[in-house]
Amino acid sequence: MALRQPVAKTVRENKVKVVISFASSLTSRLDKIQDPALLADLRIHLRNLPLTVSPAVTAKRDELDRLGTELWNLSTRLRRHEPAQNGKTREDAVRTSSIICILRSYAFLLLDSAGGQLVKGRERKICIRLMKVALKAAKACILGQELDSAIQVLERAATYAEILVNAGQHDGSDEADVAGRLRIEYFAMRTALAFRQDRLDMAEHMFVKCKQIGSALAPDTAEDLADLFYEIGKQALSKRSYEAAVKWLERACDMIEEQDLAMLSPEASELRLCILQDLVQAHIKLETAEATDKAWHLVKLMDTDYGDKMVVSLLKIELFSAAEHVDQAEYYGVLSRMIRMIVLNDTNFKTLIHHIHKLKDLNNVYACKALDELLKTRLIREEHGPWIEKAVITRTWISTNDAHAENALDQLQQIFDILVQESKFSLSAPAAHATQMLLWKKVEAVAAQDQDDTAEAWCRLCLHPILEKAGAPNKVKVTRKMIQCALSRQDLAAAREAYCRIPEIGRDEPVTRYLMYKVSVRSGDIAFAAECMDVVCRSSVKDATLLYACVMEAQSIGNKRQAINALERVLDKYDYAAPAGIHLPALLRVTLRLLQSEFIEDGVVDSAILDQLCTVFEGALNQARASQRRPSTPEQQLFTGHELEWFSKNSYNFSLKHCAEIPPQKLVRLLNVCAEFINLLKEREQYQSIAAADLCLRSAFCEFLAACTYTTLARAEDSQEAYLQYYSEVRKHCQTFRRASLDGANGLSGAAQDDILSKQLQVVKLEIEAALKLQKWADLEGLFEQCWNCKSSDRYETLADLILVIHSCLVQADVDASYQSRVLGMLQKIINLTSRQNGNDVIKLSRWLRCLFNLTLPLDEQISLKCLDQATQIAAKKQGVPSAPMAIMTIMATPPPSSPVKLEDDVESANEELKQPDRYPKTELEWMATSAFNRAIDYYVGDDDAKCKVWAEKAMIVAQWLEDDGQLRDLLMGKFAVLQLDK
Repeated sequence: MALRQPVAKTVRENKVKVVISFASSLTSRLDKIQDPALLADLRIHLRNLPLTVSPAVTAKRDELDRLGTELWNLSTRLRRHEPAQNGKTREDAVRTSSIICILRSYAFLLLDSAGGQLVKGRERKICIRLMKVALKAAKACILGQELDSAIQVLERAATYAEILVNAGQHDGSDEADVAGRLRIEYFAMRTALAFRQDRLDMAEHMFVKCKQIGSALAPDTAEDLADLFYEIGKQALSKRSYEAAVKWLERACDMIEEQDLAMLSPEASELRLCILQDLVQAHIKLETAEATDKAWHLVKLMDTDYGDKMVVSLLKIELFSAAEHVDQAEYYGVLSRMIRMIVLNDTNFKTLIHHIHKLKDLNNVYACKALDELLKTRLIREEHGPWIEKAVITRTWISTNDAHAENALDQLQQIFDILVQESKFSLSAPAAHATQMLLWKKVEAVAAQDQDDTAEAWCRLCLHPILEKAGAPNKVKVTRKMIQCALSRQDLAAAREAYCRIPEIGRDEPVTRYLMYKVSVRSGDIAFAAECMDVVCRSSVKDATLLYACVMEAQSIGNKRQAINALERVLDKYDYAAPAGIHLPALLRVTLRLLQSEFIEDGVVDSAILDQLCTVFEGALNQARASQRRPSTPEQQLFTGHELEWFSKNSYNFSLKHCAEIPPQKLVRLLNVCAEFINLLKEREQYQSIAAADLCLRSAFCEFLAACTYTTLARAEDSQEAYLQYYSEVRKHCQTFRRASLDGANGLSGAAQDDILSKQLQVVKLEIEAALKLQKWADLEGLFEQCWNCKSSDRYETLADLILVIHSCLVQADVDASYQSRVLGMLQKIINLTSRQNGNDVIKLSRWLRCLFNLTLPLDEQISLKCLDQATQIAAKKQGVPSAPMAIMTIMATPPPSSPVKLEDDVESANEELKQPDRYPKTELEWMATSAFNRAIDYYVGDDDAKCKVWAEKAMIVAQWLEDDGQLRDLLMGKFAVLQLDK
């Protein structure tokens, strides 16, 4: 037993040491109140208090008392500075509040441990002191939601309350009065604790005990109790226990109303105001007529005592809002009074704006009046930018949201003007942007209703100086809208004026230039339209929407030239392709139709339009070729057979219709395009059998026209290189024509067949000309063979002339004599075939014979002699003589088997046709006769009597058919007679 006592004593002493050590360390630890372990340590050490009365505690009583006092004072200072600690998170603030509450409880329990023996000794002053500290600590814990600590403190306070009641009986001293008040506060605190614990029956029980004490309350005690009951009522109100809130708030109100306010602390008036405010709100929440009447009664009471307080006006507004039928004028009146009397700060300003929003839901006009009053009477003087901006944005929002507001635009304009004129104020960039966005929505809404004048007026407001910081892009957008409105009103001058005011950054934006393109097209300003089109085109890298819009605009006003220019820009921009979503063939077709409609103006071909036509056709061809090369499904193939058919027919018809007006250089471009489209069409399976003949015929005519055009170009060209290139093209198109006509002619009949066959000869003649110019001598014979297959009335005349030209070229080029002989043989054949035709032209025949006679003299005089014989035969035939006096051998060679013409004996031919009405030309016979005789004289001089005799006889035979009564014949015979032959 003796051993246990020292052990227990040691334990108690160690426990005291631990308490003192921890308490001594708190002062330094509380300098770093954010210490994460501090709160947990306080809770742990709080459970070790109070200390049991023992000699160890008694020995350290003074130190415990000192530490308790220091910590209590420290907690008071921390509590005082707590509201000023900004920048904390909510979690940190709650944690700090908990530390302070527990620290106060810990300090009280230290004091309780130090003064416990004295309390036991019934020392009233110590008891009163500890009771006061206990009640303050308990109140702090209750308000801080540290209910466990509050219970621990009030358990110790219960001991003091019991002591005080026993010590105060039959004692009329001041200490007895204090003890009674402390007991009342104690039960009031127990009431609050019970309410916080949701033990409503216990709360009522404690309140009854509080009332039973019956002691007259001192003003400060009454104020404390009123504050306590107010906290209970406020908590009930926050928990929506409105009836309980009314009951406790009325108790708080009664408690403070029973006192003379002059005897209370300066905070009592504010406490009374808070009690009345919450009481009114509790009555409002009850939503009964009786409660509403009580609320109005309390508000009137508050209006008398606190008329200058904003809370009174707020309660009135709340009561107005809760009414079934709100008096909007009264609501505005209260709000107007608030605006005039309120002390402006951020909280009050937000409150005003909130209630203006509520008033807006009731009546827009009153809401605007309230905002105007706030701006004019208060905010301009305050010069507080954020408030002004918030009010301006709200004012703009209300005005722009009300579609039926009268003079909304003028009123906003007036407010903006006042702000700028009286305060030189302009909204910050974010505020200006927000305001402008609201105004822009109004512009859009009005414009959608086709109210262009009104929309333009709202746009002008968007550009008010107060919004100068909205940014250039926004100003550009608004100004563009003004241009659109002016366009809709057909006010082109206003549109140009708006464009002049647009910021430099937006003048060359594609949309701006598109709008000005519309203006310039409508006003006829072609130069400016072209400038705008250039800008739009440069900007349309990926999206041609605006370019298409320019096309549509030009078409809509009937300006085809501008539409053409726009379409040309689109096609140039995309290299005659098209962006996604655009059907390229359709775009090309539209362009071509427009170009063709403008091709001839006032009877004159527009060369620029013609150039564009050629370029568009060629671009279409390139894209058609590219589409053929790209693998794609039929659905993806834009250039279908029908599209190729359209382009081929259109280019063909246009070329054929205007071939006389179109310069050859341009015509061949169109014809080449047409031919290529036909070739692409032939490659399509569905067109290989269907309309094959039609395609071949169209191709043949296209090639024929191309060959003729290239020949024209070649004949007019001075440059050797160029005209040789042209003649090469002539040959190529002629050969293509022959192939196409061969395929197509079989399916033709009648006039169409005759036409294609007649063109075959013309094409062969052009090819002969080309071969001649290209000096393709070896090809000439084959080409002449083609001539005999052609049927044409004038084919021999044209070929004869061509042969004479060819021979001349052969001679100039010093070509081998064999080529010359072949060419002259062709002329022989032509003379022979022509002489057998009915109604032949003897004049042409005589000329051809003369030429053949003259050309063959140096090459083969036998041919020349045959020419004399044929001239004699023809002359005799024309004079009606069935045969000449002497046999004349035909000089004509038998035609090749491919020739459809069958030659007959010349004598038989002469017998078949008697007495032609025309005669062989006299001059031609004279020339033939004299030339032949001169040839004889040449042989005579050369001592070749045999040939002299042959040529002289031929000359005299020809001369005898000259209708001059034999004069020339006799002359020649006389001259021949004097010649001394065979000597």
